[in-house]
Amino acid sequence: MGRGLLGDDRFVAAPKGRRLRAMVAGSGEDLVVLEGGLGVSGLYWGPVHALLAQRVRVVAYERAGFGASTPARGETRDLSHLADDLSAVVDAFPHRRLVLVGHSWGGPIVRTFTARHIADGRQLSGLVLVDPSDEHAADLYASRWARGANALLNALLVPLARARLLAPSLKAQLPGLSGDLLRAVLAASSTVDAARAAVEENRHVAEGLLALKAEPPVLDAVPLSLISAREDNFLNRRMHERIMRAHRQTVDAHPGARLVAAHRSSHMIPGTEPELVAEEALRLLGDTLTAT
Repeated sequence: MGRGLLGDDRFVAAPKGRRLRAMVAGSGEDLVVLEGGLGVSGLYWGPVHALLAQRVRVVAYERAGFGASTPARGETRDLSHLADDLSAVVDAFPHRRLVLVGHSWGGPIVRTFTARHIADGRQLSGLVLVDPSDEHAADLYASRWARGANALLNALLVPLARARLLAPSLKAQLPGLSGDLLRAVLAASSTVDAARAAVEENRHVAEGLLALKAEPPVLDAVPLSLISAREDNFLNRRMHERIMRAHRQTVDAHPGARLVAAHRSSHMIPGTEPELVAEEALRLLGDTLTAT
């Protein structure tokens, strides 16, 4: 499933004897690690990964159960445990400076990791949050309607995977991807193990956001950019406006944070505006795609 599509495949030792497939390209002492959203293989970072590899060392990876990564059977897949796996990936690639990029549910994961990283006395050069799930809009995930919709989704994912219907349903959610990369992302994201992994992560989204709202991660003065989608193809306008307000609240709460509008994108910014994501990550390292 996508072997070699994003540079070299490396297997990283994770908790409980599991292995995570990491995909690394580029060179240098600076490292950018890409943390994906819920329910999709990290292969979908391909367009962003390719751009960043021109300037820095970049790593994307597949969370437990997706693609070639070992399933986390019987393990809790809340933010704390997902941050444990991210920590294993970061530690596997020595670096001088580190930037983390988190898309969707990956946003809370990288923030959880960063708070721990800082508490341990370690440094981080910056965070890029790409249309992140946001605790300032936790009510959108924790309402009775949302919980009911998620329960239905969780009940359907594994049967859809067994019937080989999960891949077609995912395809429409991956704008900007095509050819071998799209086929690899769909294959790695639509197995029964991937569906089970998505269900286990999804069980903890509402409570995870409520916990972040009650006790926000302490990020100190880590430079932060938040890229917010401006198209609302998959959401009704009122819900989308609610999420944009939440993103503004997150930026306002973090000293020096930067809000960047993705004018040509709905939620899947890594596929539709990869250059915007890459530029924000490089900016935190004092670099740019056009530097000579």
